[in-house]
Amino acid sequence: MELSNWWHFLGATVGHSRPSTPKFIDKDYPDLTGKVFLVSGGTSGVGFEVVKKLLGKNAKVWILGRSRAKLDALIADLKKTFPRSQLNCVVVDLSDLSTIKLGIQPLLNAETRLHGIIHNAGVMNPPGGSKTKQGYELQLGTNDIGPFLLQKFLDHIIIATAKQEPANEVRIIWVSSAGHFLSPSGGGIEWNDINFEHTKKSWTSIYGQSKAVDIYLSYMWAKKHPDSGVLSISCHPGLLRTELTRYHPVGRISSAGLKIISPMYPAYFGAYTELFAALSPSLKTANSGSYVIPWGQMGSARQDVKLGMTGENGERIWDWIDKQVTDYE
Repeated sequence: MELSNWWHFLGATVGHSRPSTPKFIDKDYPDLTGKVFLVSGGTSGVGFEVVKKLLGKNAKVWILGRSRAKLDALIADLKKTFPRSQLNCVVVDLSDLSTIKLGIQPLLNAETRLHGIIHNAGVMNPPGGSKTKQGYELQLGTNDIGPFLLQKFLDHIIIATAKQEPANEVRIIWVSSAGHFLSPSGGGIEWNDINFEHTKKSWTSIYGQSKAVDIYLSYMWAKKHPDSGVLSISCHPGLLRTELTRYHPVGRISSAGLKIISPMYPAYFGAYTELFAALSPSLKTANSGSYVIPWGQMGSARQDVKLGMTGENGERIWDWIDKQVTDYE
């Protein structure tokens, strides 16, 4: 990895080490009665905190997860705290494209409106060589290709909702990370070996690529749907104590190392960032493709990634992923 990328990452990390006090929190959220949200990865970490905050404002929430048993147990537990909540789940494994079309059908069958999609689920630093069911590098597949296909099944309902709701209220949130600063130079994508099958790179670079792609997707979705009325935006939730590093001792050691330069915050702080992106009235559809940082501020992606969004990289990654999912639509 180029030293300059580490400097960019460290600069962003130190910049986020003492972010401003959250200014858009639970008391500022609007009443969400009648609003419907989908949160992927809502069974733990930031996603779980997002779910609780949405329920606290009377939203109807669908949680997307891989395990029916875990989802059912979680819903039963949440019902104790939110007895009148409207809470449902869909069973989808984003690392297996064959599960997505069938898995999302319960939501599509039940709902006529969908006001927010928070692509929160993700994986970081799995054991080397880990792949999805279809053979993609696991982080690229789970963090990007799976959510891309999922979004295709939800495009119609979320665009239709935007046509019926006040301007700027319907949104898609693509959860990225400051880790994108560690992605490959020249736009964040290793085009010669996108699955890193032959190219030796650090795990931070491989993870960083998947998070750079999230930023691309937030911009490209809006570009491909220019009259949708939907705000599509990415965010870095923050440096947080979550299960994201659960796969590998190296990940846990690296997280410990980050504490030297930055404190690690509780997961609910990350929910402030994601819900700023999802709910703040200060954001408009003109902000599509922007990058939100802790705990609800407008930030900036790495310069070559920003340039890539509006250049050929954005179109190229969109078209490449689109071809990968064709057989599963």
